[in-house]
Amino acid sequence: MELMQFQRLYKSPIMRELLESIKKLSFDSTVFFIYGEKGTEKDYILKLILANIHEPDIIKIPEDMSKKSLIKHENIVYLIKNPENIDTSFVFNPEKSFKCAIFLSDCDYVQLYKNGLITFELYENLLNSRKFYIPPLRERKQDIIPLANFFLQEISECLNLPKKELSKDAQEAILEHSWTENAYQLKQCLAKACILSRHQRLTSKDLFGQYDDQLSIKNFLELKIGNLLKDFANIENSNLYETVIQEVEKALFILAINETGGNQVKAAKILGINRNTLNKKLKHYNLI
Repeated sequence: MELMQFQRLYKSPIMRELLESIKKLSFDSTVFFIYGEKGTEKDYILKLILANIHEPDIIKIPEDMSKKSLIKHENIVYLIKNPENIDTSFVFNPEKSFKCAIFLSDCDYVQLYKNGLITFELYENLLNSRKFYIPPLRERKQDIIPLANFFLQEISECLNLPKKELSKDAQEAILEHSWTENAYQLKQCLAKACILSRHQRLTSKDLFGQYDDQLSIKNFLELKIGNLLKDFANIENSNLYETVIQEVEKALFILAINETGGNQVKAAKILGINRNTLNKKLKHYNLI
């Protein structure tokens, strides 16, 4: 359902054209190169491409390099994020068979080569790739509000929060904002507002002015738990302690996993816990 909604939300001609071209894709040892500024919707476009492949075996490079020679499957997909200083020569070996290889980068491979960040061999090989460019939000403002509404739904489902909506002044403020980190920054801003505001309709103050960016974790928890105490005051045996601990822990794991694109090793490092501990917790909360 999420992908279907995502495909319908774009209003800008350039993104509509990109989505139409994805619908016409064919896969047979195809190489894709998806690029755009930091924070643009590269991961969502990646999901759309993967949705066209039946049960893909995704091998992330370099994380899963040890697996690439072991998997024998017609639906192998190599995923290479930020190809700088990564050996990807095996992708272009004519004797190797795979469904597709997908490169994701903040820059065009032409610029990467000019800046000495990839080899000439990789540059030459990428000349024959299918390129998808995602422009920054400042160049397609007609996509900002639909994206914001999509993210609000995603956030509410992910964090199990009531669905929020944007007031007229919030929409105007969002359209005027520069969004230097594009959709990523927009989503982070909305997530913060959803968590901190108690009302259903978000205002521009909720997004940009009411809460100090330096709000400490202690103050944040006091604010939210204080509200919970009011709600639970007249309920006996509410088990508030366990409820708060589990909900905070679950939300923290969801955010860490989303931030690292599902990479449990990186998420565990961010959280400062053992990877096996994280895996057990994710299973406990039915997150994997």
